[in-house]
Amino acid sequence: MGQGRWKRVTIPVELYEKIRERAEYRKVALWKVLLDAYTFYESITKRAGGLQELPTVDKAVWYMEKLCMSIGALKENPSDTNLQKTMRTVGQIRERLKVDTSILERAVNDYYSTVVKLPENPVERHEAVDEVTLELNMALKSVLFEILYRLVIREFLPEQQPQST
Repeated sequence: MGQGRWKRVTIPVELYEKIRERAEYRKVALWKVLLDAYTFYESITKRAGGLQELPTVDKAVWYMEKLCMSIGALKENPSDTNLQKTMRTVGQIRERLKVDTSILERAVNDYYSTVVKLPENPVERHEAVDEVTLELNMALKSVLFEILYRLVIREFLPEQQPQST
């Protein structure tokens, strides 16, 4: 494919820059980056239901974003309302996506119960909240990974062959 006839394609500058950056990073020609992208697209769409799987990625991203925004709102304004909204979002993820959210539920409750008792002084508040914030962040990351794995990654992993003993 590297020799022969060539054609030009007009693309937005922003897309060209992304392709160029990827090509420089991989130390390959621009057309090879485009070929890899096209090949990946074709492999997805040729799989049974490939086009229908793309909404699964969208669904995963939607719930991940919704969860992150909810946790962010709770951190910014730890109120009963934000706690309830966060727990409702976590419950939706548990029920709809069948993701174990127990560690996140505990971390959210620990965070909230700690934060509402803190002094108003920002320095004292920061020192006291560090540990529960770290716990909350780690639990959030764990649930985000589980969503990603259940809805996206598992679909692209080769089936595991039973090991013979």
